[in-house]
Amino acid sequence: MRQFLYLIPLFIIPSLFAQNTKQQEVNKELKKIVSEANSLFHYRMMEWWASDLTEKNKELDKSVADYIIYHDAENLYFVLVDATYKQKLGTYYINTKNNETNIQFDSIQENLSKKESKLLRIKNKMEQNASKIANKKIVEREGYSVSTILIEQKRGYKLYLLANTSEAGIIPLGNDAVFHGNNRGRIKKWTWYHEGLLSMPVSKEGSKLATHKHKKGQVLISPTEIANFRLYGMLYNMQKMSILVEDKGMILEYDANDSLIHAYYPNK
Repeated sequence: MRQFLYLIPLFIIPSLFAQNTKQQEVNKELKKIVSEANSLFHYRMMEWWASDLTEKNKELDKSVADYIIYHDAENLYFVLVDATYKQKLGTYYINTKNNETNIQFDSIQENLSKKESKLLRIKNKMEQNASKIANKKIVEREGYSVSTILIEQKRGYKLYLLANTSEAGIIPLGNDAVFHGNNRGRIKKWTWYHEGLLSMPVSKEGSKLATHKHKKGQVLISPTEIANFRLYGMLYNMQKMSILVEDKGMILEYDANDSLIHAYYPNK
C-alpha cells in the first residue's frame, strides 16, 4: 500500500505538466488572435469614421467609386478612389504611432501610387472570388449587410468578411470569414468562423454580452467577432463578451478594457 501511494505523484506530475502545456498553447493562440483582432478593429474604425465623413460631403460622396485602407509605420489611411479607379479624391488618415484619435483629411487629388493601385486591384480581385464562395453561406436579413476589410500580411493578404447592422441595441456576430490570398490576390484557403448570423442584444442591466457557443470545428474565438464586439459595443458601453467552447469544456471571456481574453475551465 505504501509503495502504491509513492507512485501516485509519478502519475499526477506528468498529467499536470501536459495540462499546463496545453493551457500555455491555448494562451499563446489567444494572444495571437487578440493582436489580429486589434488590427482589424482599427481598420473597421477607420472604415466607419471615413465613410461617415464622406457621406456628409455630398459633392465628394457622389464622385467616390471605391476606397482602400492601408497602413504604414506611422499612419492608417483611407483613400477615396474615383470612377476611373486610377485617381484618388482625397485621403483620410490617423497617426497611429502617437496613438492619436483625431482623423485628418488630405484633399490632394492625384494618381494612385503604385502601392495603392496594387492594393485596389488585389482588393477587387479577392472580393470577386470571395463572393463566389461566400454567397451560399451569407444569411440575408433586412437591416443587415456585410463589409470586407483587406489587410496586407508579411506574405500575401487577408480579406475579412464582417457583419453590419442598422438595428439599434444589437451587436452582429456571424456572417464572417477570412480569405487568405497570395501576393497576386489569388485565394488559397479560407475559414468560415460562424455558421449563420447572430443578432446579440446588448444588456440593459450591465456591460456583459450574453454567452454564445462555439461548436466543434469552430475556432476558439475569431478576430472578426472581437472587432465587431469592440466596434458596436462601444456604442452601448459593452465591455465583456463570453464564449462557451463546447468541445474544449472552456469558457472564454474577452475584456475590451484591457483587450485580453481570459480562459476558464469550469469542469476542472
